[in-house]
Amino acid sequence: MSFEYVLYERKGPIAYITLNRPEKLNALNAGLMTEFQKAVGAVDADTEIRALIITGADRAFSNGFDIEKTTTPSTLCPAH
Repeated sequence: MSFEYVLYERKGPIAYITLNRPEKLNALNAGLMTEFQKAVGAVDADTEIRALIITGADRAFSNGFDIEKTTTPSTLCPAH
């Protein structure tokens, strides 16, 4: 299973999902969230997996939602 924003790996009965946008501190965007859901679905469908470890690439797990390309400052703060 190959993704752009998520790394998925299985080692025996353990599955690893790594958020993989280190240049954005693994900030969530639509693509990452879609891929994450698919990876979790793959874990759920595999009856041999007993544990799931979720982590972030590089130095951060996730800094939250990436608002850079999803909204403008005026929608975040009406005073702008």
